[in-house]
Amino acid sequence: MLYAHAPPVYLPKPPLRVDGNLLRDSDGQRFLLTGVNMPGLEAFTPAKADLDAQQAMMSFTFRVIQQRWNMNAVRLPVSPWIWKRDGQSYLDRIKAVAAAANQEGLVVILAALEDARSGAPDDPGLPSAILPDFWKACAGAFRDAPLTIFSLYHEPSTRNIAGAVPTVHLASDWQVWLKGGALTQGRSAVGMQALVDAIRGVGATQIIAASSFHDTLDFQGFGPDAYLRDASVLYEVHPFYDHGVTDESRSANFGFVAAKFPVLAGEWGMPFGQAGAACRAIPASVDQATNLLYQTLAYFNLRDISWTAADFGPASLIQNFIDDSPTDLIGGWTCDGVVNPRIGMGRVILLWVTGDPNGFGSLDVNLIASAATLYVSPPAPGELMSIYGQLVGPADPVGARQDENGRIATTLADTQVFFDGIAAPMLLAGYYQTNVQVPYEIAGKKTTVVQLVYRGVSSNKLELPLLDVSPGLLWHTTISQAAAINQDGSINGSSHPAPRGSIVSLFATGLGQTTPPSVTGALAAQAAPLAVRVTVTIGDRSAEILYAGAAPGLVGVSQINARVSADVPLDAPQVQAGVVVTVGGAASIPGITIWVK
Repeated sequence: MLYAHAPPVYLPKPPLRVDGNLLRDSDGQRFLLTGVNMPGLEAFTPAKADLDAQQAMMSFTFRVIQQRWNMNAVRLPVSPWIWKRDGQSYLDRIKAVAAAANQEGLVVILAALEDARSGAPDDPGLPSAILPDFWKACAGAFRDAPLTIFSLYHEPSTRNIAGAVPTVHLASDWQVWLKGGALTQGRSAVGMQALVDAIRGVGATQIIAASSFHDTLDFQGFGPDAYLRDASVLYEVHPFYDHGVTDESRSANFGFVAAKFPVLAGEWGMPFGQAGAACRAIPASVDQATNLLYQTLAYFNLRDISWTAADFGPASLIQNFIDDSPTDLIGGWTCDGVVNPRIGMGRVILLWVTGDPNGFGSLDVNLIASAATLYVSPPAPGELMSIYGQLVGPADPVGARQDENGRIATTLADTQVFFDGIAAPMLLAGYYQTNVQVPYEIAGKKTTVVQLVYRGVSSNKLELPLLDVSPGLLWHTTISQAAAINQDGSINGSSHPAPRGSIVSLFATGLGQTTPPSVTGALAAQAAPLAVRVTVTIGDRSAEILYAGAAPGLVGVSQINARVSADVPLDAPQVQAGVVVTVGGAASIPGITIWVK
């Protein structure tokens, strides 16, 4: 029933390490980081109530990122300047947010940011004097958080280096990057090696990320003389499309580094609406922009380059934080500072990482079927239905349980299904399949809106036509054998055929309401006839109906006691006779049989 879905992303087990140009976890498993940037921690938000609300939102969003978007990493920009102002309280806040991400299996990349957003007095281009102390404090606080990577400095730049030539990275530029040195206006920068030493000096052993210069050249000119003296380093680049739009330019800018070290595309994407070269470089054609995104993702994949796309927020990857619906590549974007929250590369990214345009845990009209027939069909009130997909429930399937009222519970292993907002009784919750009873309360409508929720993460809403009845016999799919009980109590089969003239009990779902009405989720306590007339044929002969109604002790299942006609044709001592149930003008699928002698 599944099609085109991607495999679940690998969640690496700490501690993480660098092995040549690869990343490995504690099991020795190779892995790539696939994730998003999630801004928020780098900005001034002084009110505690605002901080608490922001942290709660971020915690839930991490679940969405891992569970629905099939990712294993999140990059969090953090501010040394807020730390300078707030000290330990800011580190505690970062730790709480990072722990929530780790709880979902996400690797957290903490990236030190110095610009106007972070409260820095100016944008120095390279690390200022407060960075070593910040990293000592931060690395010390995260020493025992092994699913953490320290990104030394967000988007270093040569623009403030005296004598720097913007069209080429000189060897002297990389030496300033590595060791620090003089900048313009009488200032000096701290080198990346000093930040590495600060982190290692407090005993932190996690992987460190070091970013290239943030310009159209990225790592061009980078060589052995500029390598950081540390065995656990990956190199980071932010390849927006003003940095090059071809594989050749990517290889010249940063691809060559991937042959020797792990590389992370730490922030990249299509910043629609933003004034600047990165937006203007995006092709105006939707098709061309889409192809460019897929080419970029394929480049990363073929060269084992990790990535965290920018940004998991409105008007970028998602439209809002209400339902986290992805943005779409639609025409009409501008680069004048006016953003449209619907426009972005979210749908392309979601499709790439999950194989589904709505992500894991989503609903598809072609993957909702009768639990009896397994055929795709619209639901009917009271019917047992199967919902198929990827991550529509827990990894280990869980069967139905009764609630305090003796009914089938509507929450099972953190999984719920709603029809027009009414919670459905849950009979099975599993990773690929969830079984429910359609609530009787939606009867009389022409359509119904279905939504699945797993661990609080909602699927897309799917509107389906609603049938009055949808008869489906319970059967053994591998042998086309109806689930039937003979008059003597034996299970009907080739070794126990039903004699002509005897009574067999058939079981079906989707036959509609009973009289008196059955209650959604309640086990039938007694016989209750169906409200609509039922007919049965066995071996193309009409069968006398002795009872058609609720099956005692079951939910959503009807029992039909039918007498096998004495003139059912036999061309052998025992035969497989076709069984068809008809109710309200709708018939069950052909080809289902019982054995008759």
